[in-house]
Amino acid sequence: MTFLPARPLLHHGKGVPDALSPEELGNHSYFAYLEVDDVDALHRDFVSNDVSIIKELRSEPWGMREFGIRTIDGHRMMFVREI
Repeated sequence: MTFLPARPLLHHGKGVPDALSPEELGNHSYFAYLEVDDVDALHRDFVSNDVSIIKELRSEPWGMREFGIRTIDGHRMMFVREI
């Protein structure tokens, strides 16, 4: 599996008076849409490690195979692979 170099997002809205928590953002709380080499293997790994899956792995009509997770701090991330 290949990921491009990335910096983690460490700021959680502390000290920002109008910042909303991920839970308060509802459907707008995605912060990552990541294309990976083997989305099926990643999904199996996440399931076996009890990661919170919020969108089951499936092939979509727009040509992507994808699934979504919720992070421990409430953000949602999508992992995809072009079909």
